[in-house]
Amino acid sequence: DQGKVSQRAGALAYFALIGLGFMLTEIGIMQRLSVFLGHPVYSLAVVLFALIFFTGLGSFASERLPLTSPARLAVYSLSLAIYLALIAFLLPHINTWFQGYSLAGRIAVSLVLLAPAGLGMGQAFPAGMRLAKGGAGDPTPWLWGVNGAAGVMAGVVAIVVSIAWGITLTLLLGALCYLILPLPATGLFSSSKA
Repeated sequence: DQGKVSQRAGALAYFALIGLGFMLTEIGIMQRLSVFLGHPVYSLAVVLFALIFFTGLGSFASERLPLTSPARLAVYSLSLAIYLALIAFLLPHINTWFQGYSLAGRIAVSLVLLAPAGLGMGQAFPAGMRLAKGGAGDPTPWLWGVNGAAGVMAGVVAIVVSIAWGITLTLLLGALCYLILPLPATGLFSSSKA
């Protein structure tokens, strides 16, 4: 059935986009903050802690703020993409503005910057799972697999893009992934109501 094929393709594309978007954002921020925090180990620890913690909170909050309509998903995607794009352009300036702070102060600034990004990115995965389960069959293993594979691939893409064209472009590509989420999700909304 053509409808089921397009729904599955939409679900796979949705989960590939959030895998790519998350890792492009994470690696780009980690690269920028390694200079700001003074050492790559600090950046790794702060970014991993913050994103895991805040995406977990965002995932938990997704029950209370569900992305249950195309309009809500579009507003969510646009808001998150704008915030991630702002991070891309503001991080070099934040490095300059707050460089004189103590390490603890710079870590606090980093956490404040990462909290909204993590909360936002944490919403996408559970929202997609709820929508995808509305269709026929159980696509869960495929969606987890595609998301993980896209995340691994994004690690390589992020390094190549950062070296060839800069960290800002890496972060903007992450923002773009979240911006276009509503496109593959359109079929999922109709299937979840079927």
